[in-house]
Amino acid sequence: MKYTNLLVGILFACGLQTVYAADVRYGVMCYHDVIDGESAAKDVNLSSNVADMRGELKRQYFPQTITVERLVAHFNWLRDNGYTPVSFKQIEDARAGKAELPPKPVLLTFDDGYISFYTKIYPLLKAYNYPAVFALVTSWLEQPEGSMIVYGKKKLPRSAFITWAQMREMMQSGLIEVASHTHDLHHSVIGNPYGSQFAAMFPAYENGRYETKAEYEKRIRDDLQKSVDIIAKRTGVRPNVLVWPYGQFSQEAQAIARSVGLTNDFTLFDNKLNTVEQQSIGRALIDNETGYALMRDYLDQAIYMPPHQRAISIDLDSLYDTDPKKLESKFDKLIEHVYKMGVTTVYLQAFSDENGDGLVDSAYFPNRHLKMKADLFSRVAWQMMTRSNVKVYAQMPMAAFDLGDGYEYVTNNGQTTAQKKLYLSPFGTKNRQAVIDIYEDLAFSSRFNGLVFNEDGLMAADERNIAAISSMPDSASEAQPDNNLIGYSNLLKDAALKYSYNGVEELKTVRNLYAGETNTFLKQRFAKYLPLFTKNYNYTAIMAMPYTANGPTLSRQAAADWLKGLVTDVKNSGVPLDKTVFELQSIDWHTKRPIDTKEMVTWVELLKKEGVRNLAYYPDDYLNDKPLMENIRPVISVKQ
Repeated sequence: MKYTNLLVGILFACGLQTVYAADVRYGVMCYHDVIDGESAAKDVNLSSNVADMRGELKRQYFPQTITVERLVAHFNWLRDNGYTPVSFKQIEDARAGKAELPPKPVLLTFDDGYISFYTKIYPLLKAYNYPAVFALVTSWLEQPEGSMIVYGKKKLPRSAFITWAQMREMMQSGLIEVASHTHDLHHSVIGNPYGSQFAAMFPAYENGRYETKAEYEKRIRDDLQKSVDIIAKRTGVRPNVLVWPYGQFSQEAQAIARSVGLTNDFTLFDNKLNTVEQQSIGRALIDNETGYALMRDYLDQAIYMPPHQRAISIDLDSLYDTDPKKLESKFDKLIEHVYKMGVTTVYLQAFSDENGDGLVDSAYFPNRHLKMKADLFSRVAWQMMTRSNVKVYAQMPMAAFDLGDGYEYVTNNGQTTAQKKLYLSPFGTKNRQAVIDIYEDLAFSSRFNGLVFNEDGLMAADERNIAAISSMPDSASEAQPDNNLIGYSNLLKDAALKYSYNGVEELKTVRNLYAGETNTFLKQRFAKYLPLFTKNYNYTAIMAMPYTANGPTLSRQAAADWLKGLVTDVKNSGVPLDKTVFELQSIDWHTKRPIDTKEMVTWVELLKKEGVRNLAYYPDDYLNDKPLMENIRPVISVKQ
């Protein structure tokens, strides 16, 4: 009887361990190649915990190479801290409601198909009874024995990768699941006329032109279909998981993957854990320097993120030059300047108003509706992201376009006409489709992290609806006009997401909102739209600019008092300050002269004292060092 009770107790305890909340989240750890370190793999004591996480890495083949000893240390750490490696099949079963995940689940993934997986990792997985997903680049495995495989800028012998026979053997164990790592997209392509290198999952620039959208979609579809077919033929299992090379993808590529049966995809560099419902799944990139603290922070959802946004606004008109040598000189100065500033973000203006009438008539990217002044945005954005180490948000208008004849424009009396132009009407179907095309074209040729929607959309709505707005009760005016414009901006965001960098989690949105002096209508307008914008965008950039072209002339003290009053108004609105960015001015719009940097520093310090953490200024004149870097950097930078 006592043995029966003991057995029931054991089963009950096991049951308690497997029952978990429905909202359980799991981490995914991404590994690559493994090599022998200080001792040979056969000498590793699987029962010991390797505490020393230091030591030099003898890198081979791939930057994320890890030693056997380090991998064992990671496995021991997971075991000793109560984490349970699970298979992707278990995650799918949990998604379907067929089973529940254990407490603290972790998915182990290994990319690229190295022979070390068979000779070193697989024996460890068997010893620990840990399942794993193995992602294969099928073009590499299809190469004959004795051949060389192009791997980035080098060549590796075919023997550096597993054979199909070895893959089938490992899958038969029940521990190893196969995923596609594409057929032949694990490399870079030239992405623009300047030679910027993008992941091959993005549109390419070749033979003096961008590939067309149809060519791009066919290239991706053919590759993914081939990878799926080869894996199915070689292993008898048709994969439903795609691991994006370099963790980079577009929503269009994601849709193509779904269409060929790759219904789940793995990314990289993600800081949040995953839910079982997610089909696009984030992973933490693990290398030999990854210590226990970083693993713990990731699995505890405590990865450090910059606590605030610090942004500067750059106008590409300041970079543009018809002289290639001058352009290159200014370009180098810009990239170095942004790096030294130590900000988190650059709002990069992607358009130009060549005739100075307030309407955009040319762009710095190829598109279907505007003249391309120069193909600069793609190169500048990518170099800022990769060399200056900042996020780049494309700053774009919503309505301030001059698309020529055949479109409706808003005039200063609130009428729409095809002749007198104030703003492109944001309400006409033809108009909207043209702007949607422009946003889609921007994303097709460029990589960036966010969108800044200019104030012009609301201004156009004001001109057309000013009489209606002033006579509406609050409940009615909340739906007009900007709920319509928010829907419009969502369409523009969706257009950019089709080809943009890494999907909806990466692409942030900022909506500009003008905070107007003492004008009663503008103050009411600000109070009305601030909560609405905060609800619908990642940030609302409050244009906190006391020196305006048409406003009253203010003393320095009056300007500072106005800013303090603005912060008070925002706080009283109930809107969280961390959902706002206070965007200051560096130019006095009345005198057209630079504002004294010391005064700007005073503003920043005032705003910080009031609890404002997200700060920006417009414009940054890097060519003339306005505002003065030595003064503004200490108060705007996130670096010490």
